[in-house]
Amino acid sequence: MTNDHTGLFRNALAGPQARLTEAFYQLRVRPDCVSVPEFGLYGAIVSVPGEAEEGAWKMASIRDDIFLVVSDCNYAHSRSENVLPEGFIEFHFSLSGPASVDFSDAGQLHVNAPNLLVCVQGTDVQYQVTCGPGPWQSVGMYVARRYFDRLAHALGGEADRIRSELATIGHDQIYNRQMPFSVEALQIAEQLLASPYHGARQLLYLEGKCTEILCACIEMWLAHLNEDKPGETLSARDLRLIEQAQKIIVSDLRVSPTIPELARAVGTNSSKLKRGFKFLYGMTIFEYGHRCRMNHALRLLVDERLPVGQVALATSYQHQTSFTAAFRDYFGFAPKDARRLASPAIQKHEAPVGAAPLVPEGAIDASASLRTQSARTQNVGKP
Repeated sequence: MTNDHTGLFRNALAGPQARLTEAFYQLRVRPDCVSVPEFGLYGAIVSVPGEAEEGAWKMASIRDDIFLVVSDCNYAHSRSENVLPEGFIEFHFSLSGPASVDFSDAGQLHVNAPNLLVCVQGTDVQYQVTCGPGPWQSVGMYVARRYFDRLAHALGGEADRIRSELATIGHDQIYNRQMPFSVEALQIAEQLLASPYHGARQLLYLEGKCTEILCACIEMWLAHLNEDKPGETLSARDLRLIEQAQKIIVSDLRVSPTIPELARAVGTNSSKLKRGFKFLYGMTIFEYGHRCRMNHALRLLVDERLPVGQVALATSYQHQTSFTAAFRDYFGFAPKDARRLASPAIQKHEAPVGAAPLVPEGAIDASASLRTQSARTQNVGKP
């Protein structure tokens, strides 16, 4: 064990640039590894290395067909590691905490809980995953392609559309499909986090739950396909163009470019830009731009103490009344009340480490805190 205090489970078990299979090989030779050879199972609970108590990764292999990593952590600082391609069909259930995936010069994907991300990495695609400080609970299931192909074959015709999607992935591309949890999948993920057993019984329990949650994943996947909700296959070039569009949005908040204008500016089509932008940033282009403008407006009101009319013009609103209505709808209070409700702690708010800023340099994202203060002000004297 390498005792890497800055990385995640791959680094902790097998060192920098280690593959998942190498990490599980090191897991298998640990003295505390539990093995049930009759069923091809092995696993262990690995404490997050560091000076503070930061939780643990519950790891198990099911015949080296499915590798399971259950994270129940509270990271004291940001942790990152590189992810090398290994051909897995990956299912990532994010239950709590923010994370980001960095495609080097191609941009970042922000993963916000709760959701399910199905991911397939092209053979030439590498990326870095970062978990910011604070609580992080997730279930990662890495399914070997040979196993998934057998499973899809067993499902017959109903899995044809899944097979067709996966067959289009190029060596320099990454496929993803993001979906909200079904109730069944959420329950299973929570049961994996709170396994009541230990030793061999825990491994048998985890095997059963992996089969169960894989069935739930396929059910959600097929439901998305039946609703004509496409997955996304993006190349490094696509990711770079989408990141360019993001930079255009935040470069001048006095204007609000349309999606066709953004698409023409970066050299792509509107449909790919819309889908890819939501993949990278976890929200629509409109939601992203609106959030940037509202947080920029808050900074101008609180830090620079500009009049409401000037702030409206600085955030693309030609009419002060329209700006006031949008600001009140977003924050829960009027622009004229922003200075009174703001506090030094809010003004020092920082984005999680590893996450790309959603607002221009120097702006603050304090909507939740200010909404809470506004609600308290409005509820004074109420039971």
